[in-house]
This record gives sequence, C-alpha cells and structure tokens, in this order.
Amino acid sequence: MPTQRSKRLRKKLYLDEFAVFGFVISLKLNTDNDNELDSFIESLADFAESRHLLVGGGGMSNIELVFGSALRYGSSTEADRQAIAEWIKDRSEVELTDLGPLVDLHQL
Repeated sequence: MPTQRSKRLRKKLYLDEFAVFGFVISLKLNTDNDNELDSFIESLADFAESRHLLVGGGGMSNIELVFGSALRYGSSTEADRQAIAEWIKDRSEVELTDLGPLVDLHQL
C-alpha cells in the first residue's frame, strides 16, 4: 500500500521530486607513491568542484568514490558522470575499474 506523504515531508526525506542523485566509481591505483595519490585526489576534487560536485570515499590501492551535487537539492547528471570518467581516463596514475549508474544517494 503506497504511503501518501505531504510535500514538506517528502522534501525532508529527500523523496520523489526531491530525490538527490549521484554515482559511485571504483579506481585502481597504478603506483605505490603516496604523493602521486595525494596529488591525484587533490586534482580530482578540484575538477569535481569546478562542476559543482562533492566527492567522498577512500582507499589506498583500490579506491571507491561517491560523487554528488554540491547544491542542496541538486543532483549529478549524466554529463557530470561522463566528464568525471573522461577526466580519470586521461590520468596515468589510476585506472577506472567501475563507473556506476546514477542512483538515489539517500538509498545507498
């Protein structure tokens, strides 16, 4: 039985028209150098911020990152997803192993 919720409650719970979408990527580091990893993460964060995205996650040789919009009720787009994937493919220090689809970040 579907539950009817008020618009205010749907907004507070990030449901329906207020759902926030993002994506998850998995990377494999091609170097043992911690400085290269730090430099890569800094550069990736700067690129994500230029697209108004936030990035979180972690790891050392196998890295899993979650990307979402920096805007309160904003969502990542397919264009954001492809831009991040292309940016990563141009980097030599990591290999993109998995590019997940857009998903509701509050349902992860």
